[in-house]
Amino acid sequence: MTKKIFTVVAVVMTVASVYAYSPAVGSESLFELSGTSGMTYASSVAGGGIRYINPASIAVNPALTAKNQRVGLNLGYAALFTNGEALNFGSMFQIGMLVPFKWAVLSGELYGAFPNSPSMEIGNSMTLKAGLSKEITEHLDVGMSLNAGAAWGKVGDWGLSANLGFVYDIPRLSFIKDFRYGVSINNLGKNYASNEEKDFLSSYPGFCTIRMGAAGILYGNDNMKLGASFDLSTPCFLNLIVDAGLQFTLKDMLTISVAEKINLKESINGVKNYIPSVGLLFTFKFNTTNNYLASHDWSESEMTVGGAYKQAYENVTVVGTEVDMRLGLKDETPPVIKIWFDEEDE
Repeated sequence: MTKKIFTVVAVVMTVASVYAYSPAVGSESLFELSGTSGMTYASSVAGGGIRYINPASIAVNPALTAKNQRVGLNLGYAALFTNGEALNFGSMFQIGMLVPFKWAVLSGELYGAFPNSPSMEIGNSMTLKAGLSKEITEHLDVGMSLNAGAAWGKVGDWGLSANLGFVYDIPRLSFIKDFRYGVSINNLGKNYASNEEKDFLSSYPGFCTIRMGAAGILYGNDNMKLGASFDLSTPCFLNLIVDAGLQFTLKDMLTISVAEKINLKESINGVKNYIPSVGLLFTFKFNTTNNYLASHDWSESEMTVGGAYKQAYENVTVVGTEVDMRLGLKDETPPVIKIWFDEEDE
């Protein structure tokens, strides 16, 4: 078994050297820096230790939105500060929506990236992601999505690719509650070129990025919960990225998140930073007398606002914020089915 593992590693390293695999710095974080949840939920393919799903979740795994019962709106923004000979300022944003139907959940998210950072080897881009997810069984969710967009600035190019994924839920595994594991295969198609040669393997985000991970609640009661997630991803089998996250929630209202990312290829090349990102999310319910919202049973809804800090690289600091809106209240009462009728029901 050990011999087989060494053989696989040797083959991967040989292919990497032959094709001069050299991903652009920052390219694997393209869709993770534009909002609080992306920065602090450790790119969890299973939805995070304490499950948090919004339209932007399809960037990691298109199956994650399958269990959503309410219309969701998402808006995120992040400012990038690069310290060098001069202070460079960049921006990233995301805006999206998900809509549940009886047959599936449809979602879409638009990402804009304008890093303006000499330390990040990516230019500007606009990318639209559209996804479809479906709850197959009580435990199994599947999904697929499409990416389409354009990049300009350093290298002009276009992209069109697909993503596939699944999530499997286990209500309890030993002491872990709400245990989930998932796998997604991302960026199957043409992605953005990172250099003038436009070599295929150095395009970004990485072609055929396979993500796999697990998440769950380590401890929880009515007042507090502690959850964790762990993920591995490998772009085109030529790199290894490790993500780990920890979330702590009080009264399902206040969530503190910490996330760590280690990109093996960037670390080997000396572009590294091991300071974890930190975020805060606050969830509250609100009422409205708006006639349109009331007519759709949305007079009572839920909103989450948050902020995050991430030292992306040694001289690149990211500060982000995000707002999520879930229209209506989640239905916690299962339907009552009567087989035999009482006399008074007749």
